[in-house]
Formats: sequence, C-alpha cells, structure tokens
Amino acid sequence: MRQYLAEIDSSNVVLRVIVCDSKEWCETNFGGTWAETYRNRSDKNCAGIGMIYHADKENFAFLQPYPSWILDDSCNWQAPTPKPDLTQAEIDANKFYEWEESSGSWVITVEDHIP
Repeated sequence: MRQYLAEIDSSNVVLRVIVCDSKEWCETNFGGTWAETYRNRSDKNCAGIGMIYHADKENFAFLQPYPSWILDDSCNWQAPTPKPDLTQAEIDANKFYEWEESSGSWVITVEDHIP
C-alpha cells in the first residue's frame, strides 16, 4: 500500500515528502530517517518541507510562530489567549486580529488594499 513518507534530518526538520511503498524501502534505498505522514486525517498534520516532526506525538508542526505560543496535542500552535471574534462591522471594514508578542495580546488592524 502506498504511504506518504517524510525524510527528516537530525533536528527533525522535514527535508522532503514522497509517496512510497514502505518506510523500510526508503531507508534501504535513500538512507536517512523517515516518518509516515497523512493527507486526509483530521488528527494528523500532513508534513511539508521545513516542518518539524514530533516523534512523541507522531505528528508534524510548523515552526513556532511566537515564543509564547504552546504546541497542543494535535501539533497546532496555540496563543496564550484565544483570538477574539470580529463583529460584522469589523469584517466589513476589512479589520482582522494579529498577535502582538510584545503585549502578549491580539490587536485589531486594518487590511491594506493596493489599488
């Protein structure tokens, strides 16, 4: 059966992702360290180049976006506080929330439109 496999380096960074018959085949023919990844599983992130493999979770995560964010059990980064919901008026005004690490909070900003 075909599998999606990610080659990872000694720091657990994904180098490439291929479709192959087995992890063992990749190790024998390409060398290196390989970990299975999945495209269509809601409980797993599909690996991509530059992502980090977390062996304890058997899952992949993007690089930590901010020092204060914490990796959850599903390998998704979570801010220390949840992002607030926008009002319809804020949406209509092209506003959105961005994380501001220096204040440790979400700040509202306006999307710039280029004419």
